Amino acid sequence: MASPKVEGEGFFEVDHFFINDQINKVIAHIEPQIEKVIKGHILFHAFFLLATVLEVFFLMTFFAFLIKSSLFAFSLAFIFLTIFTYFILRIYFQTKKPEQLADLKDRYLKACKHLVGYKEGVPEHHVALANACCKFASFLDGKEYTYYKPPAFLQSLAPTLERFSCQIHWEDFHLMKELLLNNTIEEYLRLVRFEPTNLEVHAALANAYVMLSGLYTGTNQADGETSDRWIPPQKKSEVFANQFRKTAERAIEEFKILNDYAPDDPWIHEQLAYSYHDLRMPQEEIREYEAILKLCPNDLDTLFKLGALYFQQGSNAQGLRVYEELKRANYKKAEYLIEYYGSYHKNLEVSRN
Repeated sequence: MASPKVEGEGFFEVDHFFINDQINKVIAHIEPQIEKVIKGHILFHAFFLLATVLEVFFLMTFFAFLIKSSLFAFSLAFIFLTIFTYFILRIYFQTKKPEQLADLKDRYLKACKHLVGYKEGVPEHHVALANACCKFASFLDGKEYTYYKPPAFLQSLAPTLERFSCQIHWEDFHLMKELLLNNTIEEYLRLVRFEPTNLEVHAALANAYVMLSGLYTGTNQADGETSDRWIPPQKKSEVFANQFRKTAERAIEEFKILNDYAPDDPWIHEQLAYSYHDLRMPQEEIREYEAILKLCPNDLDTLFKLGALYFQQGSNAQGLRVYEELKRANYKKAEYLIEYYGSYHKNLEVSRN
């Protein structure tokens, strides 16, 4: 989903386009440093792997000669020393890498704060920094799949290399995005203290929680389409499921605040519907679109979305009634709606497989 933003007139006194352009430059400066940290660890593993292979190769090649002298024991000891050194240094670097990534996040925030002249308590500065964090997190999305690309004549290996790249690097990018999105939430929480009844701030905070919850889902889905990219099995673990539930609960709490303040505002219900969609809560999404139609009965675009949801959830009778209503209204996309008929059955087949 798009980065959560607050666009009230009272917030932005900074130059949008200038700030966005400068933030892009900061991202272009920080992102190679993230790659440098990650590639440094790749080189570390590659060096010790190569050293061990060469030592074993040397031992096997000159085995007949070495077995007759004390050099054989020395060669074995050297191999074990290399392996022991590798595991000791591996623990050190595994501990150090999260600290390096957190430091790069802090550098990014420092540069962004300098750009906006950040001051605690100034609403537009909190919003600008939150949006900058979302922007960088969105930029990093999917990067874990792109580290190893085959030459043009070996494109058949691309899916395998994508999977290998993700297996090796997904935790690094997950951590970086988690740090950035948590910082986004922190900025909006600070902003709520200054504008506790501003609905756009609560909507942005809710959407920030939704974005964070997306890090903990075990699927690659967007707008109803399932990606065939490999997903780390850890993302389907109970730990990630608990993280998703906790984050989703925070988002829903913000939704309740929005609904309490403006139960008859179609914009609020629309924002809730979008967020429920991202949280994969179709029944709640349907409820919000139904609420919009009670307030705006002639909103055919919303009626189309509701009809599609009915079909996707197996409520074909309700979906067909919506289809007939759109046909009577000469809605230009009415014929597209019927293509969703049977999608519930298709989704069941996908989930079984």
